[in-house]
Amino acid sequence: MSFERLVTLPHLAALESAVLSASRALLATYPEVGREFCDGEPVEVTVTRALVEDCDHLLATLDDYRSHLVVERPRNPDQLGWPF
Repeated sequence: MSFERLVTLPHLAALESAVLSASRALLATYPEVGREFCDGEPVEVTVTRALVEDCDHLLATLDDYRSHLVVERPRNPDQLGWPF
């Protein structure tokens, strides 16, 4: 694995962690987001629902990007964890 990929993977892990934390915080703050859309809901709930969906999309994109970066299988069982 090249040096550039080793540097990139920790950054992706940190970004993924931040996005996941933000999404969980939004869901904890606005539990209504998990329910179906209703006509009388506040605008902030609608915006939060869109933001959580964007977080989910970003997490999927990061996972896809990471799978393109990691082309070699780890040779040692110790290398199965985080790359840093």
